[in-house]
Amino acid sequence: MSAKALLITGASSGFGLMTARLALERGWRVVATARRPEAIPIGARSLLVTLLLDVTDAASIRGAFDRALEAFGALDAVVNNAGMAVYGMAEEVPEEALRRQFDTNFFGAVAVTSAVLPHMRERRAGQVVFVSSDWGRTGIPGYSSYCASKFALEGWVESLYHEMAGFGIGVTLVEPGAFDTGFTSEVVGAAQDPASPYAALYRAVEEGFEREGQAPTGEPVAEAILRAASGEEPRLRVPVGGDAMNWSSARFRDSEENFIRQLGRRYGWDRPGAVSREP
Repeated sequence: MSAKALLITGASSGFGLMTARLALERGWRVVATARRPEAIPIGARSLLVTLLLDVTDAASIRGAFDRALEAFGALDAVVNNAGMAVYGMAEEVPEEALRRQFDTNFFGAVAVTSAVLPHMRERRAGQVVFVSSDWGRTGIPGYSSYCASKFALEGWVESLYHEMAGFGIGVTLVEPGAFDTGFTSEVVGAAQDPASPYAALYRAVEEGFEREGQAPTGEPVAEAILRAASGEEPRLRVPVGGDAMNWSSARFRDSEENFIRQLGRRYGWDRPGAVSREP
């Protein structure tokens, strides 16, 4: 029996690269894809194929999928990992930046999944994994664009989970908390403008991240992704990291209103002088 085959998007860094390396170590055949495949820092291995795949380009997706099938004959799992983040308050994020956010995080994952589903349905087997975020169910000031794209992805994937059950296809959302992977945000110009009406809130958000200190490295996320790709994870949503697991339960543990108030305290909008608000 041949080793299972896995395709990963956004495999040149972060969770995608970690997952590709872990899968290779455990004997998977891996198709590691990226917009710049030459940047994937994995040496030549017999079980590895690196391919160009831009999740915002339909022809690129189709070409990568066809070449993956030529190389390995079938795909047992696909990991939708490619993503980006826009940092800026909702009012100040340009429309083109918001669309770019959705094109990558939402429409890109949808397009890759839509390309692979006919192949998996025909085989009546397969696993589709989506790297979401603990912010996929929680709105965070300064990251409205990112949160919105992940909220959209979570809703789409939850529906897909039910739709694929009759075809033997597993669907999993992996929701990491804060991990140090070198992932950076695209910062809108207003976020650096002291004249912005949100300047104090930008500072509060950034100071909050500084207080949280150094995040752990992302190996636990790669483990969770590969476990889901292996079909060993029956849950739809898999929070990874203490903060993600806490947030996933805290939202409804007491009341959603209290959870949102606590976020407000965390980011400073309820400090003295701020306008009092009820969520």
